[in-house]
Amino acid sequence: MLIISHKADPDGVAPIILSKLVFKDFKYILADIDEVDKYVMDNIDEEIIVVDLNINEETANYILNNHKNVLVFDHHLSNKDMNKYPFIKVIDFDGIKQSGTSLYYKYLLENYNNDLLNKDVTKKLVEHVRTMDTYDFSITSKEEANNIEILFKIYGRELFIDKFYNVIINSDELYSKEDLNLIELEKLRIKRYVEEKEIIEISLDNKKVGVVFAERNISELGNYLVNKHDYLDYVILINVDKSISYRGKDKVDLSVIAKKYNGGGHFNASGSPLPLDLKEKIIKEIFKDAVVEKNNENKNS
Repeated sequence: MLIISHKADPDGVAPIILSKLVFKDFKYILADIDEVDKYVMDNIDEEIIVVDLNINEETANYILNNHKNVLVFDHHLSNKDMNKYPFIKVIDFDGIKQSGTSLYYKYLLENYNNDLLNKDVTKKLVEHVRTMDTYDFSITSKEEANNIEILFKIYGRELFIDKFYNVIINSDELYSKEDLNLIELEKLRIKRYVEEKEIIEISLDNKKVGVVFAERNISELGNYLVNKHDYLDYVILINVDKSISYRGKDKVDLSVIAKKYNGGGHFNASGSPLPLDLKEKIIKEIFKDAVVEKNNENKNS
């Protein structure tokens, strides 16, 4: 079995933790949006589960016509048309707003008898991830849910997986005292970071848009900027090392904006990949005489 999930945030990484609770033998790949189809087709003869991501129509039709064993759990409204395939489940709202993790968790509960899945600490992990990813704070407070994203950024993907797998196995509390101390220190650092960022205002498609270059704390920065500059229609956050994010506050459907740039997502929070060779173009713009060597380390993925 192969699990392919999104590498960008806790909603992509938490499904790996859940899989470790259920499956003794599986592989996983944490991928970006534009990598999913290649990974699926490269491993098409295996049993594959895709979470918090989706595939394109060409890949879906191949799976359908060749009876391959693939399941997709997605919650991005920009991909809702893919529900026409029987092995793809795109649900944004099912009583409560869903995330990739919560959809996958529900599937595991329905199909596997596993005591660890039913532990309160497991349910808390899933709910905190769902709450933070969907901005649905009707059940769990924003501050409490935000802790899971802060720890993800502190530990990184692999350590986050190991840490919370062991928490579920060995503890009844989601956060340790050490975690809570780290969270408080990180909140102070994030506050300084977002307050110091400079925004550039532009006009794009007859909309007032703010643009900021940022390499971390995208969600916190995006939320801060759309609230501070509420006259803007939305904000674009560009991480030159990673991707482009779009954040808004009920004015523009950002899943439509992101789709225009080969991305997708939700109404108020979406993303798209960077243009190819962006870093090389920046170098050439600054250093006119530069000759950029073509190698893997310099290419955007």
